[in-house]
Amino acid sequence: MKKKLWLGAMLFGMVLGLTACSDAEQEPVKAGESVSVDFANQTGEDVGILRIRPSEEDEWSENLLQEEVWKQNYEMPVSLSGELPKAEDGWQVEMKFLDGTEEIWQGVVIKDNTTAVFSYENGLPAVEIKEGDSDEAQSLDAGSATE
Repeated sequence: MKKKLWLGAMLFGMVLGLTACSDAEQEPVKAGESVSVDFANQTGEDVGILRIRPSEEDEWSENLLQEEVWKQNYEMPVSLSGELPKAEDGWQVEMKFLDGTEEIWQGVVIKDNTTAVFSYENGLPAVEIKEGDSDEAQSLDAGSATE
């Protein structure tokens, strides 16, 4: 299963490389620079589709999951490389759950050597960015749910 999650992370990197080719005015990360981040699913739900995009973009990436399900309490490593867009307003992360609902996390910071822990606080989507010894919590009031 870890091998398939790793393959999903590689697909994620390729999709972000394609996103960098868009016409949006964004500062790219230096060529050859790589970013490694882990996504942790603490939503209480199993995820069937995971997609991302810079907040300024209109189109979503392809489904980043290689497995049919990204289970609750699992982490997924993600490696990005090449000329990636610098999302001034962060990234949006969309999860479609197996029960048919979906949620969008807004303004997610994707930084090298961090873990983005996706959860809910008081019924609202929240993401906590953990890096090294310090934690930077992002509580998001605005989320978009379709049921």
